[in-house]
Amino acid sequence: MNHKKNIERTLYRIVEEISKENAPIVFKGALALKDLLYINNPDLEVNRKTIDIDANWVSEYDRDKIIKLIDKAVKNVDPDYNVVVYREPAERKSMGLKVLDKDGSVFTKIDMDIKDNPFYIECLVNDVNIKYSDFNKMLGDKLYSLSNEHVFRRVKDLLDCYLIIRDNKISKEEIEKVLEYDGRSIGDFTTMINGKKDLKIAYESLEGIDNKPDFEEIWETLIEYLIDEKLLDKRVYDLSNDLEI
Repeated sequence: MNHKKNIERTLYRIVEEISKENAPIVFKGALALKDLLYINNPDLEVNRKTIDIDANWVSEYDRDKIIKLIDKAVKNVDPDYNVVVYREPAERKSMGLKVLDKDGSVFTKIDMDIKDNPFYIECLVNDVNIKYSDFNKMLGDKLYSLSNEHVFRRVKDLLDCYLIIRDNKISKEEIEKVLEYDGRSIGDFTTMINGKKDLKIAYESLEGIDNKPDFEEIWETLIEYLIDEKLLDKRVYDLSNDLEI
């Protein structure tokens, strides 16, 4: 457990060093969400561990500039670190970078989407301004995944959505604004609803989560939110026989 905590501590240091360079980068993913959740609720007990960094490069693509910037940042954290590209960006494919330790082993990976993201918030962390995707953007992206047939690839998003909506009021209009910007729209959640039993099994098998909430609590909170915001048709949900009437 201490090893995992040390990894995350180092990841946050890398994020801070990158941000000190005023880089055109907006951080997203589990690392960013965790920091935003704790800033919003310092008493949060749920902790989903992560071992990588996700971000958007929100400027014109410049391969050399990205590598140079990331390499400088990680070397400020540990001079023995090196950065290599293992995946070039392409349509619907992000840039992938590995951070190698002195033995050449992968310490972490950085997934860099070459894509604009105007939905972010600046947070002052350890006297450093860090750009994080805001809750609207994170929730919109995650609900999009849960609403279509790929839901079983994104079981962790159930927990993330629960943690966001439990303490934050985010309207349907805000979600639709985020998705419209990317040319996407919310699905009907049919696969998620019909696959509840399998999702429960998959969720309960997830590891690396401290104080893991009960699946039924997550499910009920999420369904109530979706129905209240009219992102899910209550009649469709009733017909699934998952709602006790």
